[in-house]
Amino acid sequence: MADDDIKVDIGVLKTQVLTLSAICSKMDQVIEKLVDQHDRHIAKVYMDMDARRKEKDDDVKELHDRIDTVLEKMEHSNERIMDEFKLLREAMTKHNGEEKLALDKLNQWKWMIAGGILVLSWLISHVKPDTLGFFK
Repeated sequence: MADDDIKVDIGVLKTQVLTLSAICSKMDQVIEKLVDQHDRHIAKVYMDMDARRKEKDDDVKELHDRIDTVLEKMEHSNERIMDEFKLLREAMTKHNGEEKLALDKLNQWKWMIAGGILVLSWLISHVKPDTLGFFK
């Protein structure tokens, strides 16, 4: 009986080996599918990373362009402000010159009137009323 037991054990072992081989084959298929899925996932991750990098580069370029535009507008505004300052300075200088001329004329009239009053008061104080003939 020992031969029959060994044959049975060998038969059982053969079926178990066949079952294990079938299981290993199925596991190999599952592993291949998982590896393929993993590779697709990794490829998608890299594509997403590239798309995000491109979006970031585009955003940085757009931001740079906006900064350049703002700087150009600021320079233009600064030039306009400086031109307005120059015009204002010229207008103030012209106005100050006109005011100086007006004040000089006013001072001239003031001194002429003061001189006239001095001459008139000297004349009145030095001329006798009876010599004029007005008060006779």
